[in-house]
Amino acid sequence: MLAKNKYVPRVNQIDAIYLNKDISRMIRDNLLENLQAISPMLFIKIQPELDLLIQSAIWFGSVGKRCSTFGQQLLVLAYDAEKLTVSRLALHFALTVLPGYVKSWEERRLSRRVEWFSRAITWTENSALVLNVLNYFRFLKTGRKPTLIDFLLGLDYISLRNNQRRDIGYKYLTRELLWGGFMEILGLLLPIINFRKIQRLLKAGFFGEESQHVKRRESLTRNLIAAKMTTNTTCTYCGERPTQPHHMGCGHIYCYYCLSANLLTDANFSCVKCGASCPEHGAQSV
Repeated sequence: MLAKNKYVPRVNQIDAIYLNKDISRMIRDNLLENLQAISPMLFIKIQPELDLLIQSAIWFGSVGKRCSTFGQQLLVLAYDAEKLTVSRLALHFALTVLPGYVKSWEERRLSRRVEWFSRAITWTENSALVLNVLNYFRFLKTGRKPTLIDFLLGLDYISLRNNQRRDIGYKYLTRELLWGGFMEILGLLLPIINFRKIQRLLKAGFFGEESQHVKRRESLTRNLIAAKMTTNTTCTYCGERPTQPHHMGCGHIYCYYCLSANLLTDANFSCVKCGASCPEHGAQSV
């Protein structure tokens, strides 16, 4: 049997609470999603009862059976079994599971809202919120009983690691720092890289400079072709309906922003379809 250690670091206790919330939420959401897919109408009618049944099963499978939540089990923690009597277990179940069902029942089951009952629920929620905040500050000072329910029932966390220190993975931390720095560098470099110019240079390298010069000479000596807009015309660059349509004299239509942005970033920009370059007097509107 593992020896118990009554000292548990505050960060371990907080981690156990958040882990338990995440695990319980995943179990609950998956089960409710599958039940809703089977019979949506029946699911709507009995959702509060289903939620109560699932939450009860989670509680009995963790605290009721092993005196520890799922989050505590992952961190090798548990409630002090000497203090977790039958009466405290019953109160822990009532304070943990039943409040959510009562609120859901009041919202879904009552055909006519009872004003005093709604006020009582609201007042209880607000009071619990204030008390939770006060208990959290008390926990930061004492390091014991992190939740209001634990404080009311006098339950303490114990560690089953027998004074083993908290494990810290410096390799993981270093890797995260390196990746974070790398992503920041990419965020600075990517916006200033002219990918269109790189693509044009790669094409010139693969297909030869001679063919590029031929296309440019043809585009300079060729007469300007009037561009025509139709109901099906799209921008040659982005493929969307042209915004402020312009062209370079080759008949292919671009959005003004697509064409002007490429001409500003690459003085040798040519039509992506025919390879024609922009005339000296610049792009023309359609």
